[in-house]
Amino acid sequence: MNVVVGEVSETLVQVALSGEVDADNCAEMGAGLLQQGASAAELAVDVSALAFIDSSGISELLRVRETMIEAGGSFVLLEPTDNVRRVLEITGLTDTFGL
Repeated sequence: MNVVVGEVSETLVQVALSGEVDADNCAEMGAGLLQQGASAAELAVDVSALAFIDSSGISELLRVRETMIEAGGSFVLLEPTDNVRRVLEITGLTDTFGL
């Protein structure tokens, strides 16, 4: 799993995730996202190169989203792969993540 910072402005940080997110690396992903999102009102996460995410990864994304919202910001996912979108649809989280 890789976390790459893309667009950064005063109000937005866009980050791209790639590879696979599972129980072994979800905490690292969450920490990386929160570190990048701490300075912005909106954290947008491009998951177009994310091949796989399991329930622990989804839970971590929900935790990051909650943290951003509690701080007065927002959190959205962008361009999910078919695999990622399917997991989000099955769990009923597409609206939660702005899809």
